[in-house]
Amino acid sequence: MDTLKIYYDETGKTLTVWFDDPQKEHIVEETEAEVLLIKDRNGQVIGIERLNCPAIDPEALQVDLVRV
Repeated sequence: MDTLKIYYDETGKTLTVWFDDPQKEHIVEETEAEVLLIKDRNGQVIGIERLNCPAIDPEALQVDLVRV
C-alpha cells in the first residue's frame, strides 16, 4: 500500500490509521491504553485505532513523515 489512510469519526470519537489495505483486517486486539491493533491473517499490524480520541480540527492537522 502506498497510501497511509487516516480516518476520524467525530460521533464515535475514534481515530483510525491504516498502514495497509483495510480489507485485509482479520482480528483486532485491544490494549490497555484504549488503542486497538488491527491485524491481518498473519498477525501483522496493518492499522491502529484510538478510542475516545479528542476532537481533531482537520484544518489544523499536520502530519510529518520522518525517515530514520
